[in-house]
Amino acid sequence: MSTVDHPASANPDRYFLIFLTTVPGKTPSPEVLANHAAHLSLLDRCGVLVLAGPVPERGGGMIALRVASMADAKAIADDEPFVRGGYQTYELGTWVMSNLKNRYRPDLQQERQK
Repeated sequence: MSTVDHPASANPDRYFLIFLTTVPGKTPSPEVLANHAAHLSLLDRCGVLVLAGPVPERGGGMIALRVASMADAKAIADDEPFVRGGYQTYELGTWVMSNLKNRYRPDLQQERQK
């Protein structure tokens, strides 16, 4: 991660998602796997990692982040060892959580204006 100062989102119900997809025929070495784990650990220590893990049905994984912007999420995804090494590609998305606080109706109009 190039910088560890990613402020939390102004919207506590908004997360940024990195959907990782495995590149067929590319198997990461034990060193790349260790670098991936270290990357997740750093994100966790910096307070931006919400959750992460493989999604076997998709042939890849997902990383959920609490960062200020899509640009911050992209910088983190670009720095992911699986991505840098060409083992996985990614797509980014915004997840706006439905919960009791927003009566299970998040304000998507507000999100679209950002």
